[in-house]
Amino acid sequence: MKNALLLLSLLLAFTSCTQEKTQNQERIRVSGEGKIRVKPNMLIITLQVAFTQPRMADAVRQTQQTVDSVVSILGQFGNLGKDLKTSSVSANKEYSYNTGRSVFVGYQASQSIDFVLNDITKFTELTAKLLQTKISSISQLQFGHTQADSLFREADLLAYDDAFKSANKLTKRANVTLGRMLYLSNTSDPSSSGSGATSVMRQEMNAEAKGFGGSGFKISPEVLEFKRMVVSEYEIKP
Repeated sequence: MKNALLLLSLLLAFTSCTQEKTQNQERIRVSGEGKIRVKPNMLIITLQVAFTQPRMADAVRQTQQTVDSVVSILGQFGNLGKDLKTSSVSANKEYSYNTGRSVFVGYQASQSIDFVLNDITKFTELTAKLLQTKISSISQLQFGHTQADSLFREADLLAYDDAFKSANKLTKRANVTLGRMLYLSNTSDPSSSGSGATSVMRQEMNAEAKGFGGSGFKISPEVLEFKRMVVSEYEIKP
């Protein structure tokens, strides 16, 4: 029994010394950044359809007819099951303001359509056909890349390499040896556009269809930047 108690005491003392040594271990913490810049190859188009009529039923009918014609066109440029999202038709009273008075002008029915165009080279052709319909506007474009997940993973590796290079430079300057990695964390915030975690750019394009006579838009989107930040911690050997 005494031998067992002695062995347990020695084990606890060794564990305590090991923990204290680990806690007092010299360390270095560095950050790294990885960036990849590419041209977008896809975009999300947001379309608006709206009509105002004296009778609500007429406004809803015109809106639905236009949406049906738009969906028929979009089906030529993608998979409607995966690439299309439409909102429900909303209907409200519409007023105009004249000499400080609000005047009822009718009922407005509206609906929005989001469509993913996976081949950005077909954008001009698509908008030429859309502007021949009675859509109200192309209200927003969101540029992105179909390989966003892979690009972010590559940016993670670049950020790690950047942190490792920084750690090596600092330890060489301090005349010590870099040891094993003790800690690694990705510090990029997916909700922050400043971190580059958002893989799209937004560009307002409030263009009334009738003003373009059926000619398509031409776009020159900016380059997308996929950015990651990491923090690494390494042990330092004398």
